[in-house]
Amino acid sequence: MLNWLSKLFGRRHEALPQRRVTSPVHVVLDDKTITVDDGAAGARATLAWADLGNVSVLTTDAGPFETDLFWILAHRDGRHALTIPMDANGEHALLVAMQARLPGFDNMAVVEAMSSTSNGEFQVWPAAEIA
Repeated sequence: MLNWLSKLFGRRHEALPQRRVTSPVHVVLDDKTITVDDGAAGARATLAWADLGNVSVLTTDAGPFETDLFWILAHRDGRHALTIPMDANGEHALLVAMQARLPGFDNMAVVEAMSSTSNGEFQVWPAAEIA
């Protein structure tokens, strides 16, 4: 029906690059641990809920066609952390579990991070006893 308009302007539509639906990273939760399995890198890391000391969201300017949001779950000793892309399998269950388990979890900081189009880090949950 609107072919005449298309012909008039002579524009050709180029296909936009497709964003990968999910990353090869899998997050598995239980009552005691958070396990991240990076199938592409062949790496596996675990963090006990009891050792979780800090949660933040790292944002990059790589979007919208690349993953640009990452959870950073840091051990209370501050020496190591899990990095989880927000398109990882099991990531939504992780969010729900953090909202339920971490008192003072800042949902507004998550919303702000998800609205960001630049490089940054948003503090979502600090443990009260971190020195």
